Amino acid sequence: MIKKILNSGRMLPMMVVAFLATGACTDSGLADFVDTTVGVVDDRSSNCVIGPMLPYGSINPSPQTREGGPDGYDPGQPIDGFAQLHVSGTGWGSYGHFLIQPQTGSLSVIPGTHSSPHSDDVALPYLYATTLDRYGIRVEVAPAHYSAVYRFTFPRCDSSSVVFDASQSIAGDIAAYMGKRLLGNEVFVDPDGGVRMMINIEAGWPEGPYKLYVAAHMDRKPEGYGVWEDGRIAPGETSLVCDTVTTAHRGAYFTFPTSEGEQVHLKLAISFVGYEKAEELLASEIRGWDFDGVAQRGRRVWNEKLAAVKLDEVSDSAKTVFYSALYRVFTFARDRSLDRGGLDAGQPLWDDNYAYWDTFRTLFPLLALIDGEAVAGNILSMADRFGKEGCVYDGFIAGRERRMDQGGNDVDCVIADAFLKGVEGVDWERAYAIVRNNAENRRIGYGSGDPDDGGPHTRYRELGYIPTCNMSSSQTLEFAYNDYCAGLMAQRLGRAADAEKYLERSHGWTALWNPDLSDGKYRGFIDAADADGKFASIEPDKYGGSWISPFYEGSSWTYSYFVPHDFDRLIALMGGPEAFVERLDCGFREKKVKYDNEPGLLASRAFVHAGRPDLSSYWVHQSMRNGFDLKGYPGNEDTGAMGSWYVFCNLGLCPNAGQDFYYLNAPMVSGALLRLSRGGKLKIKANAAPENVYIKSLKVNGKQWESAILPHSEIASGGILEFELGPEPTDFGRSGE
Repeated sequence: MIKKILNSGRMLPMMVVAFLATGACTDSGLADFVDTTVGVVDDRSSNCVIGPMLPYGSINPSPQTREGGPDGYDPGQPIDGFAQLHVSGTGWGSYGHFLIQPQTGSLSVIPGTHSSPHSDDVALPYLYATTLDRYGIRVEVAPAHYSAVYRFTFPRCDSSSVVFDASQSIAGDIAAYMGKRLLGNEVFVDPDGGVRMMINIEAGWPEGPYKLYVAAHMDRKPEGYGVWEDGRIAPGETSLVCDTVTTAHRGAYFTFPTSEGEQVHLKLAISFVGYEKAEELLASEIRGWDFDGVAQRGRRVWNEKLAAVKLDEVSDSAKTVFYSALYRVFTFARDRSLDRGGLDAGQPLWDDNYAYWDTFRTLFPLLALIDGEAVAGNILSMADRFGKEGCVYDGFIAGRERRMDQGGNDVDCVIADAFLKGVEGVDWERAYAIVRNNAENRRIGYGSGDPDDGGPHTRYRELGYIPTCNMSSSQTLEFAYNDYCAGLMAQRLGRAADAEKYLERSHGWTALWNPDLSDGKYRGFIDAADADGKFASIEPDKYGGSWISPFYEGSSWTYSYFVPHDFDRLIALMGGPEAFVERLDCGFREKKVKYDNEPGLLASRAFVHAGRPDLSSYWVHQSMRNGFDLKGYPGNEDTGAMGSWYVFCNLGLCPNAGQDFYYLNAPMVSGALLRLSRGGKLKIKANAAPENVYIKSLKVNGKQWESAILPHSEIASGGILEFELGPEPTDFGRSGE
């Protein structure tokens, strides 16, 4: 059973009580409100990783089970072991390498034969612990940035062991439907208690093969050691190398006797560069064997990071849901700036940006508000990638560009959003080069994979839309918005010709507006059309499947509201404000608009442009209450995308990413203090209550505010938002924008 640790009046497991007592914890303790089982124990495919990691940390150790899905773990299944790197919240997995399993009794190296039921789990952002009931071994792990330390507490046994698997992967061993090609392994054993392993693999979401290295050391000399391959054990052997395509598992092992309660420590680091870099990172982060010290440092780091948002007067459960979501925000990408070699040393490297399609909407805008340094680091890393590759694609995983875009060139929205909001530390002309390259040379949809094959997906810049093909309609809408963001940035930089071109092109989405397309009740939807403009007449409320239909992760009903820059034009096409409001409200009530997944996140805010922010607030509250809880999220958490959406909405704000303003809704917290990127503080006050769904009035920095839209400039340097809320719809903000 998972134990959710709260710094409250609840009973804590004794090991946690002892740990906190030794830590002299005088800080806020916000880290102890994070429960990393949120998004793990649900049945909605949140796919969050239960194991701990530091903010933007490179390593993420976590348990694995046989049928763990993209995150590698199912809490109801026996644990196979503990792997060192995972990606959280995704619908398609990665990594899951270098499995470690402590054992007692007969040595078992074959994957799946050493699984153990588990109990007394502790799931915190800086510490994971569990008892392997089959062996009576307590396992604890605490991460640093690139490294981690394990503490194994053994029972009395004449033959205890630690087994290392160099071949493990989520795509190969847990979610085999993702496919993998294991291209090679290396295993080297130091008889004094050290192991080095390498995996060369093509698997999961990364596009193409990558190599990952680990260097590990144990704090006691084993009595026995060796290597193994597909169950064949070679005692006393110290190396095993395979440099060809293989399906075999191979690894190393140590054996030793243990007394009752004997503790054995294992520390390790991972690197994409090589063994020496892994050793260097390990030596710089974990010099001795002080497990509690590493965990306490992790707790202090998380308390400081989470203090970017401090809440007032909320229940323990509400605080847990909130800070567990904020935790996911700070784990979305990995700062691997020190894991570089040669001439690259000293350059920023932010890796495992799984998809800007997910994160541009709310995650990057939240970080622009409270952690601009992380946004600047990401953009500097993009610029470095652009200099090497000539392009920045939608995903970047394991140091590799992922060229198969889910949506548009959404890096443009990330860059424009940060630029317009004044994020510091970026050469914006250099960043604009990425945006301009996309606008001038890309806007290429999902087709055969060859951007020069002349298929319909290549014709956006020529026609202003993508003729009917896979994802043609959804990508047309995103490209139109990418153009708008590029135009805003060009305009601010004084590039008038670029601005005029891109802003004009951003309205081309209307070529896909079919005024005669009907679902039987309403007429006029985004359709698909061929190169001659002939509509496909799709079914507006039918989702045809991602990667194979004109819409990705949504139907035309949902995508017909994705025009973040052109709501006035959309409202006119739908018959004016009154008809627009009635129709959108019906879409929510009848669940035709999926507003709790990325394509529909902004749909509830469209009411504001039609003069009905009360309905915006109502449907935001519905989303928060019906999809987010102590179990998880409405679906894939998507590397901080849904966590950041939840954080924003609870605070009463929502960005229109790529533009410099926020929509307002009734906050769900009575008070919050935000530590802003520019050094100021933003105070939010509200008479929040479950029934208080609507804004009655608002003061911004002491002045009465009448609009449901708030410019970023009003709060960029700090201030105070004072909401008066009520249970009935009001006229607040009904004048429109």
